Amino acid sequence: MINNLAMTIKERANNKIYARVIHANIELDELRRELKSGRFRGDITHEEMVSLVEGAKTELKVLSYIYKLIETDDD
Repeated sequence: MINNLAMTIKERANNKIYARVIHANIELDELRRELKSGRFRGDITHEEMVSLVEGAKTELKVLSYIYKLIETDDD
């Protein structure tokens, strides 16, 4: 029973982080398109847009790392 519960929690964690990785990829792609086009959200500067792209890259790396940890967990 406890093993089934742990597996369910692991599966839920896996699904949740996978969805966040996919969303972070979409967000990064959108930010890159905006940066390339030169038309930015709201009233922000080019430097701020570059900072948003860099932050999105970092976020994606962190989420991907968490996903990898969950995938390789032997519990």
